[in-house]
Amino acid sequence: MLITLLALLAVSAPTLWLLKPQRWRHAGWLAALPPLVVTAWLLTQLGPVGQGAVIREQYVWSEAFGLALDLRLDGLSLFFGLIVAGIGAAIAVYAGYYFEKKTTLGYFYALLFLFMTSMLGLVWADNLLALFVFWEGTSITSYLLISFKLSDPKALEGARRALIVTGMGALAMLGGFVLLGQIGGSYTISALLALPPDTFTSHALFAPMLILILLGAFTKSAQFPFHFWLPGAMSAPTPASAYLHSATMVKAGVYLLARLHPAFAESSLWFWTLLVVGGVTMLMGALIALRQVDLKAILAYATVSQLGVLVMLLAFNSQTAALALVLGILAHALYKGPLFLIAGIIDHATGTRDIRRLAGLAKAMPLLAAGALLAGLSMAGLIPTFGFLAKETLLEVFFHWMESGDPLGLVGLIASALAGALFVAYSLVLIWEPFFRRAAPQKQAAVQHPPSALFVLPVLLLAGVGTAIPFLLGIVEQGLFAAPASAVLGAPVTLHLALWHGWTPVFLTSLLAIGLGLLVFWLRQPVQAAFAQAPDKLSGTGIFDDLMDNLYGFAGSTTRIVLGAPLSAQVGVTLLAAAGFLFYSVFSHNFMSDLGVDWSALPTFYEVVLAVLAVLAALVTVKARSRLSAIISLGMVGAAVMLIYVFFSAPDLALTQFLIEVLTLVLLVLVFYRIPPQEVQPIPKRISFRHLLISLIVASWGFGMALLAAQRPLFASISDYFSLNVLAAHGGNIVNVILVDFRAMDTLGEISVMVVAALGGYALLRASRLRPVQDPTQPSDPAQSKKPASKPAGGKHG
Repeated sequence: MLITLLALLAVSAPTLWLLKPQRWRHAGWLAALPPLVVTAWLLTQLGPVGQGAVIREQYVWSEAFGLALDLRLDGLSLFFGLIVAGIGAAIAVYAGYYFEKKTTLGYFYALLFLFMTSMLGLVWADNLLALFVFWEGTSITSYLLISFKLSDPKALEGARRALIVTGMGALAMLGGFVLLGQIGGSYTISALLALPPDTFTSHALFAPMLILILLGAFTKSAQFPFHFWLPGAMSAPTPASAYLHSATMVKAGVYLLARLHPAFAESSLWFWTLLVVGGVTMLMGALIALRQVDLKAILAYATVSQLGVLVMLLAFNSQTAALALVLGILAHALYKGPLFLIAGIIDHATGTRDIRRLAGLAKAMPLLAAGALLAGLSMAGLIPTFGFLAKETLLEVFFHWMESGDPLGLVGLIASALAGALFVAYSLVLIWEPFFRRAAPQKQAAVQHPPSALFVLPVLLLAGVGTAIPFLLGIVEQGLFAAPASAVLGAPVTLHLALWHGWTPVFLTSLLAIGLGLLVFWLRQPVQAAFAQAPDKLSGTGIFDDLMDNLYGFAGSTTRIVLGAPLSAQVGVTLLAAAGFLFYSVFSHNFMSDLGVDWSALPTFYEVVLAVLAVLAALVTVKARSRLSAIISLGMVGAAVMLIYVFFSAPDLALTQFLIEVLTLVLLVLVFYRIPPQEVQPIPKRISFRHLLISLIVASWGFGMALLAAQRPLFASISDYFSLNVLAAHGGNIVNVILVDFRAMDTLGEISVMVVAALGGYALLRASRLRPVQDPTQPSDPAQSKKPASKPAGGKHG
């Protein structure tokens, strides 16, 4: 069923694009059906999975190579699946009204559902390599979603930055997965988690393996110092921002850490890395959020801060921490998703997201104000919201740490309380300033397009679910919270959740944080003014951009130095370097001794004739004055090689060589027929001598490689296997059978490379004939429009 659900979402992507949903008034409701089907099925599994049941599915791709798609649904993957599919359905409905009749709606749905498929595959995968494939699927589709507005330079830059940061982290993570698979002897996640934790922690490669995996998780979940990409990704359309950065993509790193928690939680390296990185990210994101004036920017940095909280909780190996993690993930998704959607509706209605221009929106949009109030109070952590329950559990983790006698527990408690105060401050900013204050400090934006009730409905549904959960704890706590917490902890978890536990130290600390947050909100203007003095160059974005600019500059200068020489010189350097490595290996390890070659054996007459013929044809090719003569003589070289195969009883090879030579000759003639003749300048003698010397060295290199491969093979030859199994492959020509059967994947790869190269060449040739197109985002110059049209870009550089 899991594979079927993934296929349903994957097929829905092109289907919705082809159906052109912009022509339908309520297309969002139709688009929401596939994720609603997934959500409904997952809800039916809450009971069995809550009782410990695990659903496994496998699709074998290649049994010989051990390639299979393993899917596994336990408490944690069910929990994340509900978030991905449930909020995805709300986003699908919202997007239908957000884009209205824009022709890009179908394209957006296609990207959204491909991302949803990748995200669900990621959380359901039971194989490290499959998880990595889906992980990269989320990176690619998120890049396309962030850069959705192709005419917006900020969107393109934000997408590029996100792809570079998360892509580099993914490569590091892949290296960590390979080491993890080698240490554990399997790439199956459930099999690795079944091993004793000291299998990993006591291994010599544990530290580099863990660091590589953490790099992938930290970059994906925007942890310090990789946090800067997430705010830049807010240039994406609001439905994409709400989905990627509140419930799905940024939670992928948290999911990975939670999934591997049982195996690594006993490591001190794991504990201190997650605690420090998560704590710094938590405080830094909350502080920077107060500096912002754009609604989506405030929410972006608030997301960074909340992700830091989740990573910090994963440092602990306790039942309370696992429960706080699960509560925090769901609470964040159910209040941050609606708040992102609210920001989009405000932008859609007023044309701005600048809070300095917003005021009094509650009168014009009361339903939206109600949703903002529910979600904002939950983000602030006020009783009796879901956010309050999550914050109480978080503070309880640090109280337990402090009670254990560790003085650092008090530091963690203070940091968490301070972060909670900042949560209150910027949550009140988001509620008060756009909706309830009377006047804006700058030119106030008017509501030009009031949203319909159906447009606001996804906001109310998500905020309503988050509001209702604290009052339904007895019904949902076992399947919705206990099962994922048990998967994180690696042991059964017993829950007794309640909104009110009396006047406990945790509750009093929470009240203190709320009071401090109210004070910060009251003094928000001087606080924001102080933060505004910080230079942008000190931000992560500025540092990253400077680093990339310097990297591009270094690459440009290196290219000018290396590629400034003629092509023949560049090729000569490459070939001489390869030959040098061979000669060093040969003479340093005495490879040429005892090769078993009888150098005294005389060649036969026809061998001498063919060798001389090939050499003469090669010399004619080099000295030929006309292209046709060079092509014909080059064909003679191939013909000599073909005759050698014939005399050595290899008709299959000879036939293949003949076909290749004919095809090459035809292609060369056709290509050179289209290229205008050029006057060939005479080559100086010193350069000719250099070319001759390089040719002799490279020829020696090729001869040495062939000799070593034939006389000193590293492994047993497989040629006998090919010969014995030609008929089993239903072929008569051994070369054809090897190419299309035994080495079919190699041939497919070579064909793919040739097709890509051909497309690239065709694009370059076409580009030289096309007139330059003006950037639509740049204003046209009337003076320039009167000038005659420019010539096609060809000429000198074409």
